Amino acid sequence: MSDLLVSVLFSSYNGASRRLRHTLDSLVRQELPHDRWELIAVDNNSNDGTFDLLETYSDKLPITILQQRKPGKSGALNMALDRVKGDLVVFTDDDVRAEPNWLKAIVDCAAAHPSYGVFGGRIVPEWETEPKDRFIEWIPMGSTFAIVDDPQSGPCDPTKVWGPNTIVRRELLGTSVRYREDIGPLPGKIFAMGEDAEIIIRLAANGAKSYRCAEAVVHHWIPASSVTEGWVQKRGERLGYGMPALFPDEVPGGVRLSGVPLPTWIESAQWALRAAMLYLLPRSKKRFWAIWKYYYMRGYRAGIRRYVSQTMTQ
Repeated sequence: MSDLLVSVLFSSYNGASRRLRHTLDSLVRQELPHDRWELIAVDNNSNDGTFDLLETYSDKLPITILQQRKPGKSGALNMALDRVKGDLVVFTDDDVRAEPNWLKAIVDCAAAHPSYGVFGGRIVPEWETEPKDRFIEWIPMGSTFAIVDDPQSGPCDPTKVWGPNTIVRRELLGTSVRYREDIGPLPGKIFAMGEDAEIIIRLAANGAKSYRCAEAVVHHWIPASSVTEGWVQKRGERLGYGMPALFPDEVPGGVRLSGVPLPTWIESAQWALRAAMLYLLPRSKKRFWAIWKYYYMRGYRAGIRRYVSQTMTQ
């Protein structure tokens, strides 16, 4: 086995009320010896006993528990990054169940491919209720549920490395490469998705190559409440809101109306018209996507106003 050390990071907002215990139990069962890895868990302004739950694992895991009172996942992870000791930094979430060989597979993969700096493991769905609705076949599983269920290992596009199973060599992060705190989950309001993708895209722009380690598997919990057309369509709004932050160069230039480029208004109007025309018709893939795009464009317009200055689009 390689002598690479591993730092596992996650933040949790009210995780004790959800799936945090299942995540911690799966980490207890890791095959990698405790002297080969550490866990840095950040209680991000919880009010449900998350900190107390984390403390109960102090004698079962090589855990460091931090508290971040400022809401926001990205800021919480930045706090954790300032404490890491490992050669490999593993980012995950508080609602996953890791396979027992997860960390060992990550170490073996990174050791076998030293020219790669970013690694993405396999993320498979763990449904609260197995979906039987046909619409589940229509949706983008990656951007909707952070699912990357590709069983093949090998070089991959950096945009295919997803949050709950993201690995970066610490040397690439140094003391300055951190999450953008204006992107990522915030309680009680719309937020820009893509904080994990943004940092990986930035590393790729600096030359870091990405590799998929299909042997490193986590199961991502998907509650039944998220498996509805309405929930998925409105999630498109968050995705759209984050796109201008991740890809500002793709925002159209030219004349703006109310801070939004004219071509974006035209595209928005086209999708709004399609959604309105199809809304009262029977359910179909075409109807679903028209409504999804309506919400996506609504988020995209708001994201342009939030993240892309007028001067950048001239």
